[in-house]
Amino acid sequence: MMLKMIIVSGLFFSLPALAEPEFAVSIESSLKECSQKAVTTLDSVDCYSAAEKAWDKALNRQYRLLIEGQSPEFRAAMKISQRAWLNYRDHYLDSLRSFYRQQQGTIWSIIMSEASMRLTRNQAIELYTLRHSTDLQG
Repeated sequence: MMLKMIIVSGLFFSLPALAEPEFAVSIESSLKECSQKAVTTLDSVDCYSAAEKAWDKALNRQYRLLIEGQSPEFRAAMKISQRAWLNYRDHYLDSLRSFYRQQQGTIWSIIMSEASMRLTRNQAIELYTLRHSTDLQG
């Protein structure tokens, strides 16, 4: 059962990489390399934590690039949107922590770390996608 969950988690984690923008490649590559070297649960959690920090930097960069040169109305709306997303992220992660604390085994700390990293990664890619959505040149 545990092995099945790890395999499913790995598949879920690797599928989005197929459509990721170039800026994501180094983060994903570093995470993969780190994960392959991880020996303990703490090592794996540290890999996801490092990746989440890198994704957070990417998210902040994508946000700055997105609002750069935009109208005051859009900037204000985007600021509200990002604050709402941060609130959602924090509450969602709190609920995940409560859920996984009920489970037995150390694997859940890895799954929790991966989920936290994935939320930040997905938002960074979402902002990148929005920023490039009007680029019809390709």
